Amino acid sequence: MRDLLMAEAVLGRDAEEFMGSDIGRYVLGRCEQEIDEAQELLSRVSPWRRRRIQELQNQIYRAKSFKSWLVELVNNGNAAEAVLSENHD
Repeated sequence: MRDLLMAEAVLGRDAEEFMGSDIGRYVLGRCEQEIDEAQELLSRVSPWRRRRIQELQNQIYRAKSFKSWLVELVNNGNAAEAVLSENHD
């Protein structure tokens, strides 16, 4: 169990460092840009263009999912660190 918690803690730290790096900030910025662009296009697309609506919704979902995976890694890592810290005391 301790090994799993350590792995989660390390992975969370790695994710946090990635998000703070130049590449991480670029990728997260691109996600935001893609979400904003797709939402703008979605607000103007004709309701009968179902395939286009689905494409835009998928674009938004993909970008939001990527961001949420990183945040989840960080949160899980922080939780694992807290458990490890409690068990250490």
